[in-house]
Amino acid sequence: MKRILSSVVMSFTLAAVLLAQRGPGGPPFGGGQRSDPAASLKSALNLTDAQVEAIKALIQTERDRAQAIRTEIQQKRQVLDTLLSAASPNPLDVGNAAIALRASESKISAERDWFISELKKLLTGDQQQKLDTILAAGGGRGLPIPGLGGPGLRGGRP
Repeated sequence: MKRILSSVVMSFTLAAVLLAQRGPGGPPFGGGQRSDPAASLKSALNLTDAQVEAIKALIQTERDRAQAIRTEIQQKRQVLDTLLSAASPNPLDVGNAAIALRASESKISAERDWFISELKKLLTGDQQQKLDTILAAGGGRGLPIPGLGGPGLRGGRP
């Protein structure tokens, strides 16, 4: 039993260390200049001005929600790092911290799904089909449009 618990803890620890060492991503699209994601969507989906304004509000809400999740992840990552830095880390505490970190990280995917769902509510049928085509081209990683919901919901920001 100890052997299994030890293996599980080591697996979580290794995964946590690898996740912690990931960089924040590359520079924003456009050589370091931030683009307007609503303008990108307007062009890609042929949106009306009213839709653009509604989408801008949705994007701001998504950014606020995603920032809260990123803050939560950062705090849990710090707890895990502190536990791992102890002279004699308690495997149970390390395992629980790694599980808690992973649970917070999984919220990013749910947030992306929420954003896409809310975005679709603002679109016509044809626009929803175009959006689905764009999403399929992105391989399920979010909107491959500068500034919107790619991996980690960084929104095109480093």
